[in-house]
This record gives sequence, C-alpha cells and structure tokens, in this order.
Amino acid sequence: MNSKITRLIQFGLVGLINTGIDLGVFTLLIMGNIPVIPAQIVSYGCGVLNSYILNSRWTFRKERTQKRKNELLRFILVNLAALTVSSLLLKVLYASTGANLTLCKLAATAVSILVNYAGSRYLVFGQQTRDKVEQE
Repeated sequence: MNSKITRLIQFGLVGLINTGIDLGVFTLLIMGNIPVIPAQIVSYGCGVLNSYILNSRWTFRKERTQKRKNELLRFILVNLAALTVSSLLLKVLYASTGANLTLCKLAATAVSILVNYAGSRYLVFGQQTRDKVEQE
C-alpha cells in the first residue's frame, strides 16, 4: 500500500483514539461542573499527549530516524493552533445554534483534525522527509 495512504490511515486511527480520550475527559469534566472552555483545554491536552506519543512512535516513525531539535515545541504550537480553532468553533456553534454540546464538540474536533494533520505532517514530523528527498 502507498506509504502516504498508510500514514494517513494511521493518523486517522490515532485521531480516533485521541478523540475518544478527548470526549471522555471532556464529558467527565462537564459532568463535574467544569466550565466548557477549561474542560475543552484539559480534555484536548489529554488527546494531544496521546497524539504525540502515538504519532511520533508509529505514524511518522519512518520519517524520524532521530528526534529532531524543537520537534516537541513545534508539535505543541501546531496543537495550540488546532485547540484555538476548535475552542472558538465550539464556543460559536454552541452559543449560536443551541445544538447539543457533544455535537458541537464533534464538529469543532473535525475541523481541528485538518489543522492538526497538516501541521503534524509538514511542520512537526515531515521535515526529515523533505531533507532526505533533497539529498537524494
């Protein structure tokens, strides 16, 4: 199977696990009367931690012959961007539509996946691939 397709499938599977962690923690925090945005930040952070571990060790492992300087910092910045997008969208959807909070969370998460994949692929884990191609 094409390595790009395999990588995308792996990223999707990791994303499903991350989403499960994120939604589970978010639901527990909301049930504990934590406000929406702090719950979003904490739950998203739990998913991000899982994402870094699984994506660096499985999804993008072949591109990472060694951990690059500032990789974790770039990963955190990409995920802060995705968190910002998802939090703003969550707040807008929930306030303007009155839809179920979980549905709003899922919609916001779907959009943040696009930001996260592009950032992870090209800014965090992908540089070695470009470097390797340029050297060949």
